Amino acid sequence: MKDARRPTLNRTLLGVLAVFGTVMLVGGTDMTKVTVALPTLNEALSLGSVQSLWVADIYALAAGVVLVPAAVVADRYGRKRLYLLGLGVAIVSAILAGLAPTGAVLIAARVGQGIGSALLIAGTVAIIRVTFPGLQLRALAYGVWTAGFSTGSALGPLLGGGLVDFAQWQWVFWINVPILLVCLIAAWMILPESTNPDPPSLDALSAGLSAAAVGLLIAGLKALTQPGVPSWLTWVAAGVGTVAAVLFVIRQLRLPRPFLDVRLFADRLLAVSAVVIAVTLGVFNGTLYLLTLRYQVVDGLSAVDAGIALIPLAAAMAVGGLLGPLLQRRLTQKHVIVGGLALTAVGSLVLASPSGTGHLAGMITLGFGSGIVMAIGANAVMSTAAEDRTADAGAIQESAFALGSGTGIAVLGVAAIHLGTSIGGSPSVEAVYGPGTETTLGLTAFFYALFTIAASLIILSTTRRQHSRTHLRAL
Repeated sequence: MKDARRPTLNRTLLGVLAVFGTVMLVGGTDMTKVTVALPTLNEALSLGSVQSLWVADIYALAAGVVLVPAAVVADRYGRKRLYLLGLGVAIVSAILAGLAPTGAVLIAARVGQGIGSALLIAGTVAIIRVTFPGLQLRALAYGVWTAGFSTGSALGPLLGGGLVDFAQWQWVFWINVPILLVCLIAAWMILPESTNPDPPSLDALSAGLSAAAVGLLIAGLKALTQPGVPSWLTWVAAGVGTVAAVLFVIRQLRLPRPFLDVRLFADRLLAVSAVVIAVTLGVFNGTLYLLTLRYQVVDGLSAVDAGIALIPLAAAMAVGGLLGPLLQRRLTQKHVIVGGLALTAVGSLVLASPSGTGHLAGMITLGFGSGIVMAIGANAVMSTAAEDRTADAGAIQESAFALGSGTGIAVLGVAAIHLGTSIGGSPSVEAVYGPGTETTLGLTAFFYALFTIAASLIILSTTRRQHSRTHLRAL
């Protein structure tokens, strides 16, 4: 009984953590490293403006569309099997991307990379839920996983800039291949196989509605930041996506075994944790996006130097993701989440101070708090749901990640453009990523502080009984 209450890491679990952390680090870089390589890709493949946008955006869009159906497939046919398939798709897609002779082929390869990422994520969240015993070890596993992905996203500009400057553009994609091959072999050897005894139904209409809802919402949000895209098209995409989401929910409530059990949202801890993940990741990614461009456009840094300047943000995110589970040994889950929210809010406020004042401290505090929120929030979502609803909870969690990432970049990017134009009097990039970005970061800090207060009050007032029940079930 003592061992059951205080489970420890063995070699197999350490190996699983190493595989998941490495794969998500690579996946995180895929989200951002291509952005700094776009000028070189445009020249090498003669990309048009529309093709260039698709190369940058299609990865996240493809991942978001496939995510929910992939979680269902993992529950029915095996989480390990799906994970290995995801690694295979990611490897082949990276090879094809580096060999791409045209923009169309590169876009298709980027779709493959996004699909591979969705398969990996769907497999990962379910494997962690059924493999790591106890709330604390599970929190550590989610911490390693989220820290790997978030750190990769932050280090992507540095890696992409370095590869473009010191190697050929193909290596922006080919660098994934040897790393993922090693992970494929390791995953085949050490990952346990599992399925859901009560798997979700394979409902084609539900799959189509979920893909349309997530895909159109992400596409609409991302289109807000793209010049030349008609505003009406953006709102149509978001509107149709919202309608698809409503129809999806209605259908799930009518199915005997839903494709995605939306009744899980009745648990207030799960629901608020999903919202907290989405909003916090949106602030983190939107801030990272604006700082990356400001360092290059306004401060005149190269892609590599901009990446180096952002290392404190990435490192702090990783540390927060790893230390959050350790804090949970002495504090309750709800207090750790609230503490992470508070640190993120303080970091945002410090980062929004006048240029050159406290930026380093702000990045470290923001990154550390975000890492805690991502790790413990993910653990709260997954641990609150029953084990036979692992895929459902994982799909909710990952949809929150996908929508949060797309929303943050879109909303903060549009705000910087609008405010920069209003303040600077012209739509110049210097105005957008100078005064526009500074004002946007200030407004973001203010509204996130308000969100932190509201979310903290809800968490502290509603999760005491739920947390206790979750803890007993986890043991």
